[in-house]
Amino acid sequence: MSRAYSGWTMKAKSRLAAVVVGVMGAVGLVSGLTGCQSVQDIKLPALSTRTTIGPTVAGTYKQEPDIRVRVSKGVSSTTIAGPSRVIIRKAGVGSGTPEYVATPITITSGSKGVRVVDGEKRTREWGFGTDIEVVVGDGTADGLPRTPEQSLRVDKTPYPGFVTIRPSWSGNAGSFDVIIAMGVESYIPGVLTHELFKDWPRQSYEAQAVAARTYALHERWRARNENRAFDVEDTEADQVFGGMTTANKALEATRVTRGQVITERGQLVRSYYSSTCGGRPASAVGAWAEDDAKPFNKAEALQGKPREHGCQNATFYRWSQTRSDDDVSRRMRAWGRINKHEIAEVGRVRQIETGELNDADRANTYRVTDETGKRYTLTAEELRMSVNQPIPDAAPITRDNRVHSGDVKVDIFANQIAFTGRGWGHGIGMCQWCSKGFADLGWDWRKMIRTFYPEAIVEKAY
Repeated sequence: MSRAYSGWTMKAKSRLAAVVVGVMGAVGLVSGLTGCQSVQDIKLPALSTRTTIGPTVAGTYKQEPDIRVRVSKGVSSTTIAGPSRVIIRKAGVGSGTPEYVATPITITSGSKGVRVVDGEKRTREWGFGTDIEVVVGDGTADGLPRTPEQSLRVDKTPYPGFVTIRPSWSGNAGSFDVIIAMGVESYIPGVLTHELFKDWPRQSYEAQAVAARTYALHERWRARNENRAFDVEDTEADQVFGGMTTANKALEATRVTRGQVITERGQLVRSYYSSTCGGRPASAVGAWAEDDAKPFNKAEALQGKPREHGCQNATFYRWSQTRSDDDVSRRMRAWGRINKHEIAEVGRVRQIETGELNDADRANTYRVTDETGKRYTLTAEELRMSVNQPIPDAAPITRDNRVHSGDVKVDIFANQIAFTGRGWGHGIGMCQWCSKGFADLGWDWRKMIRTFYPEAIVEKAY
């Protein structure tokens, strides 16, 4: 979800118990449509060949661009180790005599500024309002590590870049973000090792590398236009990034696809991907509410079309869950209150019907009817998020009770609501389990990309 990814194939099984939130980050918090509208009243954004869906690729990237990854948010302390010495300097200032300090260093911040205690127990302070950078102290001009042994280790995780400490000067100065800047090609391998299983075929890794690179560059474009301090998160809110890796398959997949990106009409496509499509890809203009259907979601490449699929062996290719109507109704109301959607007023849920379908016969919308007969319309992703909303005094959402996707058939018997579903995640763009199935059939990554993103082409950006 990633923003790009929602519904995981990650090797860290403990993460499977986490509430799926990645798709929410894909477009921000999901805003609601008018709850009492009939499905016929919902007008999804019209696709337009004139819409700007992303940055123009030709002539934009003279060389490999950098990417700024936020690896810690609102922390009060962090420790940086790795090489025996590092350089600490005011952020954005690369001139002057470098100051070398021994590692490990411990960093905190507060009302007086940033405080650093080095490996020799000496203390240095930077005044309030000053962000600082930590770079490899090997005397190189850019401060970037040349080998894994030189990499900076932030709270024991090695990263292929330099660190910026950015406290919340306008809020709680005692908390700060940790942002790592690196080349995009150094970033991609760490994504691959956390988005795919290590024993999956090389072609799956290559397709994932192209999708992950394109997504990262698209988000970078958005971040720079919005003057954000970082480009992507290192979590499922964007793409899971585990730092520097020595995994050969991830490194080789990145190398052989270097600079390759997905475009439509010469512009970068926001290359969403998820774990399992279940055989029916979703549409970006239908998955989220109209207010959140950003121009980039109107790309033809992101609209679900009938296609071959190869995810039949996925764990959640088909699944079913049964909940009480009280549980579902309370979760929907809670989600509605948080997201200012009229579903916050829903009573006892008595019916959930499929509404508008996309070209692949996957639901764009659902109509929810309560015991009073009042109807509310939710998009597919709003339905998934609302029934999985954590609430007090209720069972936590886990792998065993989660509604895994927005492609569901819903039956209500007495006080029980049965969900019978397909796939895991939002289902837009690349299906990771399909990439595994296609690779087993001998497909190369280019054929996969053409299948997952119809109407798009692959270009070399740099």
